[in-house]
Amino acid sequence: MKELVVISGKGGTGKTSLLAAFASLANNKALCDADMDAADLHLIMDPRI
Repeated sequence: MKELVVISGKGGTGKTSLLAAFASLANNKALCDADMDAADLHLIMDPRI
């Protein structure tokens, strides 16, 4: 299993967009959006739960 962590202390730097772009390339993936203020990854990826 490979792990990719995208972090930045500043908002609006494209963390969620970058992670969504990489995740769309992976066949098997587990995603976690740990943004305490605006966890929006589910809006982009439409995950199956």
